[in-house]
Amino acid sequence: MSRLSTYFGLSNTQASLDFVDIDVSVDTPLYVDPYAIQIRHDEWSDKCGDHIRSYFGQLLDVLRRGEAARADHLLSHLHEPNETFLGVSSGAPRGRGVGDHKATMLADALIRSRAFQSGLLTDISEAELFIHGVGRDTISDLTTNVIRGLLAEYTAQQCLLHGIPTRPVHSIGPAWNSEAGDWESVPFQLPICNRRPVLLVPKFSVRHQLSLDSQEFWNHHMIEFLRREYMNAGGGLVRTFRDGRPYVTKKAVKQRHPFVKDDLADFVRAHPRVLKTYKTLKGAQGPMETEDLDASFNERAFATALRQEIPNIPEGGDAASRYHSFALGVCTFLFYPGLICPIKEFELHQGRKRVDIKFTNSAEQGFFSAMMKSPQTRALGVMVECKNYLKQLDNPELDQLSGRFGHQRGFFGMLLCRRMDDRRRIIERCRDAANDGRGYMIVLEDPDIDRLLQMVERGQRVEIDRFLHGRFSEITH
Repeated sequence: MSRLSTYFGLSNTQASLDFVDIDVSVDTPLYVDPYAIQIRHDEWSDKCGDHIRSYFGQLLDVLRRGEAARADHLLSHLHEPNETFLGVSSGAPRGRGVGDHKATMLADALIRSRAFQSGLLTDISEAELFIHGVGRDTISDLTTNVIRGLLAEYTAQQCLLHGIPTRPVHSIGPAWNSEAGDWESVPFQLPICNRRPVLLVPKFSVRHQLSLDSQEFWNHHMIEFLRREYMNAGGGLVRTFRDGRPYVTKKAVKQRHPFVKDDLADFVRAHPRVLKTYKTLKGAQGPMETEDLDASFNERAFATALRQEIPNIPEGGDAASRYHSFALGVCTFLFYPGLICPIKEFELHQGRKRVDIKFTNSAEQGFFSAMMKSPQTRALGVMVECKNYLKQLDNPELDQLSGRFGHQRGFFGMLLCRRMDDRRRIIERCRDAANDGRGYMIVLEDPDIDRLLQMVERGQRVEIDRFLHGRFSEITH
């Protein structure tokens, strides 16, 4: 196994990386999941959702109008991507799912399906449920093609963040332009592994199985619904226990309603609430945990290793890069999936100001969700400054962070430093900034990071939110 992190000599591992740490010698059995992307409300996922809806909506429209030439054009760029190194191929990554010939087969399958003919099908994430011959490989690869440009932008940002070298690549296919509604050929700035270009994929966008799975829906939702219906209606499928209680077996219902995707479409048209409930349940499962991506991962042991690393990082400018990398990794480990898509030295005001790290706030619950929803903070993004200073932390460092706030980013940030010589004075200045309307800042020093890691070490991650709420209360009361 040769991980990308190892190939490029990164100190970060999967738990402290925002993207899937792929094996660059063989495909990783994961799939880009359009439903997992579209149900999220962070900036990157919103852009991807716009691309997916734009492309699939156009494809369905031209197929319904019988515009064969336009359909051929839209389908002509659905190549089999192998630059993500995801899927189920054995041996060297070779691409799966949407080849040139399979694109035509996909169009034919769409047109012949009852879901298409009835107008039920409107979303690519539901295609696996209703379209014969369409599986997770096809859906994942089609989605990858459509969001290729956004994946390339994400890849370039992550490479800048981690110091991974890149170079211009023209060979992996065009990007879908959702505004123009067409494909466009543009160069991508990508890393090269074993002479192959690589597209990095955010780990919150992948699944081992697609969120919406036809077999799962048929077996656990459609059949169970029909079993209850037959029970209530009475009839030939109802049997009785010795004590007189009636029952209907799933086996009997399956014999009457075998797995046929067109029949799934008919069922959903008649009972749309069943699909709505299924989608709600799948969406509530949330992103994959690190243990799902790496079976050998032990987060308590990893927290211990990070705690041991803190005192080994020298203070001062010579080790600033090392501390920055550590701060990035520890924030990703502690706050994912609330904080995602870190960007290094995020440019503000046309480059006149920079912030060490800008995270996208994607939290749906807990402290960072509260920071997003609060009218005072409105933290769509979370700015993080890292100071590996020997000197005392003072007003200029706090002013530097508060100067990064704005209506498009929000008014909340964190400053990570080695120590506060006078913690009470720093808290008072953070409180002054909040009272003056200059934003809200939490300062975390080495002992604070150590304490947060101890919470993970003890299996008490829930305490992290309480700790952060407590620190926020210090500057607001």
